[in-house]
Amino acid sequence: MKLKLWLWLIPLMFIVLGLSVWIGWSVLGASNHSKSTGASESDPSVTQEEQDFSTEVVNTPVSESIIVFKDDELGFKNGHDFIGQLHKFYNETLGWGRIDTTSYSQQQEKAELIIQALESVEVMDAAVQMDFDRIKEYAEIVAKEDDREAMRNLHRYFHDLDIYLNGYDYKETFKVTIFQGEGRE
Repeated sequence: MKLKLWLWLIPLMFIVLGLSVWIGWSVLGASNHSKSTGASESDPSVTQEEQDFSTEVVNTPVSESIIVFKDDELGFKNGHDFIGQLHKFYNETLGWGRIDTTSYSQQQEKAELIIQALESVEVMDAAVQMDFDRIKEYAEIVAKEDDREAMRNLHRYFHDLDIYLNGYDYKETFKVTIFQGEGRE
């Protein structure tokens, strides 16, 4: 009789232990997932660094008069359009884990456009000018070599400037800019 009882108790104990581990793992995983900010559920390749955003809300556009292009042939209506178009480009080509598979020639071409655009721009704000100088440095790196970190930094600058200058409807920034950011780099 004792042997039959043990034959039932041992598997039952393994089942209870297995369920306990599974429930604990599920709860711990859900807890860690809810702590992450900005991670894409469909893309596990998003790193913690990419998730480190500020949650400061900055959605009030600033005057378009602080960035004036001298050359209309570049295809930008104004500085806000320049920043918005490039942010969209980087979202589409680098965002959500695509930085490792992006076309270098496409990135190089866009970097050369940025360099050309920044040579024909007049900036009325010293902080924006410092950000543009840094953007130009990264664009020059990408124009010369396939540097994924420089591409990532370009994306982050255009992301934050789109929020700060254009009032882009998004709350999270990388705080890399001098203009309204903290310029952590």
